[in-house]
Amino acid sequence: MIRLKTRRRIVLAIGATAFVTVASMSAFTSAKEIATANAVVADYPVNGATALESKVPSVNVQKTSFAPTDTKLRALQTGVASYYGPGFHGRRTANGETFNMNAMTAAHRTLPFGTKLKVTNLNNGQSTIVRVNDRGPYVGGRIIDLSVAAAKQIGSTTSGTAQVKLEVVEQ
Repeated sequence: MIRLKTRRRIVLAIGATAFVTVASMSAFTSAKEIATANAVVADYPVNGATALESKVPSVNVQKTSFAPTDTKLRALQTGVASYYGPGFHGRRTANGETFNMNAMTAAHRTLPFGTKLKVTNLNNGQSTIVRVNDRGPYVGGRIIDLSVAAAKQIGSTTSGTAQVKLEVVEQ
């Protein structure tokens, strides 16, 4: 079953597409043009259709990509990061990989698998690059779970959590 958030996004996407389609179609705006069009329709049927119907413009809908196309950093979120390690080492991640606590990986609730993030510890300025390969964290108030290796690089293993800023490097 599709989750409610996903359904809302689908409805919004369909609505936006319909709006763009309607906005891009040419329409008659004056009474004179409507009268002229009615005369054309009555006088020139084409293959069982009226001339007006045969002249309806086709609409090409462009695909819109929301992923960044360059490798510049884009600020994404700030919040609390935690890390997970020995208890999960060797277990399956949400994308099917085996979790390695010594790899530069992370768990995020919504970002696509493979997204690379720059994670910066706001308390000491240390940062690292991680790849999203799992889902989580499942503790309220946290925005990302880091592997032990990534947590060490930003200096958050002693406290267990840290205030961080997430930036998308590439997606």
